[in-house]
Formats: sequence, structure tokens, C-alpha cells
Amino acid sequence: MNPSIKVILTTVLLAAVSAKPALAQFGAPSSLSFSNMNAYLSVQKNAALVRQTQSNLNSINRRNNSSQNAQATARTQAQNTPKTTFRPVQQRLLVTQFARSLSNDPTIVRQSTQAFTEGFKAFEEEARRLGRPNNVAMAFTYLVGVCYMVYYGEEPSEAALMNLQANSDAAFGASSAFQALNSQERQKLYETFVLMATLPLAGYTVATEQNDQELLNTYREIAGVALETALGVRPDRLRFTATGLELR
Repeated sequence: MNPSIKVILTTVLLAAVSAKPALAQFGAPSSLSFSNMNAYLSVQKNAALVRQTQSNLNSINRRNNSSQNAQATARTQAQNTPKTTFRPVQQRLLVTQFARSLSNDPTIVRQSTQAFTEGFKAFEEEARRLGRPNNVAMAFTYLVGVCYMVYYGEEPSEAALMNLQANSDAAFGASSAFQALNSQERQKLYETFVLMATLPLAGYTVATEQNDQELLNTYREIAGVALETALGVRPDRLRFTATGLELR
């Protein structure tokens, strides 16, 4: 697998946060903190937009997975004329609030904020390297790729991920609800996707390092919920092939 993709999927937190205490707070979340997190993120997501995009993506995936030429065209368009970019403001819009939704402990909030902030920096370095900075479809692909890896224990291929990014760019771009978003609203959606990915990735990393199967199962469940939220289908119906994401 291309090293840049592997970094995004498996080592973004460890590469960005060298101090162990910054990851220590990612134990098993309480039902209350998980509920608070979902409630907070649900405010940031436009439900109608997500449903419209899911429908668009299913259709685009089916069409492009069956045609190498169609998929190649989609990737070229996503690279040269992306439809999901935005002009970011200098500060993060959601990170601190998201950390506070997970805990009331000031130390944990501070460490979580640091971890999420550094995770963003590492992700965005790789997104720029791939030529897709400030791109909602790239953040969406990160979410799906990370949560798929945590849920199934398998890494999607580079080709499959980049095909999904291209198809997602087209799917969001075809949504009238997405087209109506201003840059700040796009940035909030982008940050929501990255945060939804970073939490299970961090928990997965800690559980794997500590060989904690119970903790790993907890974050596998969280990843499954995130996948279903993002794609509108149960995770057991999803499968990455060599060329892209398919529904079974």
C-alpha cells in the first residue's frame, strides 16, 4: 500500500502525538459520553444532505465500479476540478467543543484537544500530498477507510480509497444541499468527518498496543456506527474490493 495512505489509516495519531498521555484518555467511552458525542456531531451534519449524498454515491459507485474508463474520468475530475473544496478559516471550528462532548474532566479535554488537533495536522499533510487539501470528499473517504479498517481489521487498497474519494466528490457535488453550503458550513462537515474517524482510530491504536480485546471490540462497535451513519447501510453489507467500495 502507498505509504501516504497507510499513514492516514493507521498511524496518524501516533505519528502526530508522541506523548503517551495524549492517547491515554481513549479508554472505553461511557454510554453517556458516546451519546453526548453523537448528539453533538448530529447537530453538525445536515441529515438531508447526507441522505442525498448516500443515494448519489450508491449510484456512482455502481456505475464506475463496472467501468475502468468511467472511474478514471471521475478521478481526473476530482483531481482537476474538485467539487467539495472550501476556503478554510485559520482556527478549527469543532475540535474543542467535540473534546468537551466526550468528558467534563479539564485534563482529558485538554489532552483530547491536543490529540485531535495534531491528528488533523497529520491528516491534512497527507491530503495535501495527495493533491486534495480542504476537501470534504477526502475527509469522508478518511472516515470510511479508517472505520472500515477498525471494523474489519483490513486496510482498503490505495486504488479503492482514491476511487471512493473521486466518487464521493461527485456525489457531494451533485447534491443541491451541499452546493448551497458556504465555506464555513463545508468546513464544519469536513471537521465532523475527520473527528468521527479520529476517535475510533485512536481507540483502535491504544487497544492494539495494549492487546486489549474488550477495548478493541468497543471501538469496533463505534466504527460500525460511524460507517452506518456515513453510508446509510449496515457495515456488514460493505466490502472494499481492489477497485472500490461495494454494497453486498
